[in-house]
Amino acid sequence: MKENKPVICSGQELYKYLPHRPPVLLVDRYYGRDQRASYTGYIPVTGSLFCDSGLFLEEGLIEHMAQSVALAFGAEKWEITGEAVGKIVPEEDGGMIPGFVASFRDINFYDRVQETEDLFTEVLEAFKNPFFSVIQVRSYSKDKLVAEGEMTVVKPAGLSI
Repeated sequence: MKENKPVICSGQELYKYLPHRPPVLLVDRYYGRDQRASYTGYIPVTGSLFCDSGLFLEEGLIEHMAQSVALAFGAEKWEITGEAVGKIVPEEDGGMIPGFVASFRDINFYDRVQETEDLFTEVLEAFKNPFFSVIQVRSYSKDKLVAEGEMTVVKPAGLSI
């Protein structure tokens, strides 16, 4: 799970990597990546489009997972400095990297997420080639697995997450 990972990007800094904007921006933190996966976070906003009766809806959770994958792709071409808090520096001035979710598969929900409950999401590239990747995504709340699934992402040649 979270393992006390430092936040390296949040707030409007995320606009560099995602085309989404409030009220449909469903990632509010990027923890970066390690050798295994990329990591994001989100706290569902009370009264938002994806919350109802105190709960973060499944549709919102799926969209959060998809945006987490998009953020991992968008941040791929950026370098993380070794500063204490961390800062993202462009390797090249190329703008956002496009990718397209081709399919969702085996999406499982294990528990409901309350509004304002902190989500931590792990994005793992299980298979890749120059044209598409198979991504496994797992979302946790209070260190408990709340949802997981698999996405196939079509991408421009040569990119990975």
